[in-house]
Amino acid sequence: MAKAISKIKRYEVSREDQVEQDVQEVKEAVADHKDPILKGVELLKALDDEGSLDAMTAFVKAKDETLANVVKEIDKDQYEPLLRNLPELVFLLGEIDMRGIRELSLRLNHGLETMKGRGTTDHTSFLDLAKALKDPEINRSITMLLHFLKGMGK
Repeated sequence: MAKAISKIKRYEVSREDQVEQDVQEVKEAVADHKDPILKGVELLKALDDEGSLDAMTAFVKAKDETLANVVKEIDKDQYEPLLRNLPELVFLLGEIDMRGIRELSLRLNHGLETMKGRGTTDHTSFLDLAKALKDPEINRSITMLLHFLKGMGK
């Protein structure tokens, strides 16, 4: 019969070999993720240039005191309606058609720019309004406004 194994000699990696293996692993990770690492360095540089990195570091070091001050400030009565309505606001933002809002905003800005160039002291008669309806841009705007009002009234 064979003799039972009572001693197991484990293969031990020396500290130098382990360090060399770890360095090689880090080199491969850096080579594989070069672009994100460079973007992270640029972000850190931008934060440092603006002084934000120092502020963030100070915040992290004094996080308990800072968070206590934030909670103390938010606990004031003047912020109670905001905190009560915050969840509904988040859900509302999820329901808003942002493309439609963006297009409406662009059209409003364009309308405001056009309005700035014109005099607002001119007098407009009913006949002027009737003539304006022949302008395709004005007609399109009024039609859109009427559709909006109809949809809002439903």
